[in-house]
Amino acid sequence: MAFWNDDPNVMLVAGHRGACHIRPENTMNAFQFALDVGVDMIETDVRQTKDGQLVLMHDAKVDRTTDGSGLVRDHTFAEFRRLNAAAHLEGFAPEPPATLEELLEMTAALPTMLLNLELKEYPHVEGEEAAYDTADRTVEMVEKYGLGDRIILNSFSGKLLHYLAVKYDHRYPLHGFFPYFYLGPDHGDPDSYLDVACMFHAELKDGKIRGLEGQVCPQAWFDDVISRGIEPWAGAGVSSYDDLALAFERGARLVTANNPEETLEFLRRMGHHK
Repeated sequence: MAFWNDDPNVMLVAGHRGACHIRPENTMNAFQFALDVGVDMIETDVRQTKDGQLVLMHDAKVDRTTDGSGLVRDHTFAEFRRLNAAAHLEGFAPEPPATLEELLEMTAALPTMLLNLELKEYPHVEGEEAAYDTADRTVEMVEKYGLGDRIILNSFSGKLLHYLAVKYDHRYPLHGFFPYFYLGPDHGDPDSYLDVACMFHAELKDGKIRGLEGQVCPQAWFDDVISRGIEPWAGAGVSSYDDLALAFERGARLVTANNPEETLEFLRRMGHHK
């Protein structure tokens, strides 16, 4: 099954954290830029504040992308919203990191826009109660805005994805990662719950993940995933013209892009995007 892409000659583009290499990541500025250049999807990261509000930030800590410090979960919503998410970048006005509700409001007004919501709290890190609560609150808010048919839920925790598959009876497409060692401990049988797999060219050696030469996985890896009924997607490391062409040739039908403007330009030159 092809998710949202019925044209076999097209590769969809998701703006990674909006456009994280050229705009302050996970901000409304970044999301608007990605929409303006023509992405098909926004990819972002969902976490919860100390007082239970859903906010968008990749890292567990706010240090790298804002002028603050400490864990997202140790900030109240008011404290989080006082942070400047453009503090480390020149030429951008101060801006708070975005909330899930802001992004959903934007998306609700755009009938064809898709969302990839990566749940960044994991059962083996924050604990099952916290991870499942963030996931359930995310689903509840998505449904509040009537966007249940335009999201895919994403996690590096296979256990969390399995929870979502069972609780919501496969209502939402689920996005994981291949090879399956990326899905962490207790990930069960990913073939039973995954709809999409982001393809990483890596191996697990001596307990550590090590990237292999080249960004695009071998054809046999793509064929393996497709044979399981799972759609392969390309990660943000696939960004050059040649790598995008190779990923498309091997079967990827969506790429997550740090610089979606450049990625779209390359794909249009190839005839693989409108």
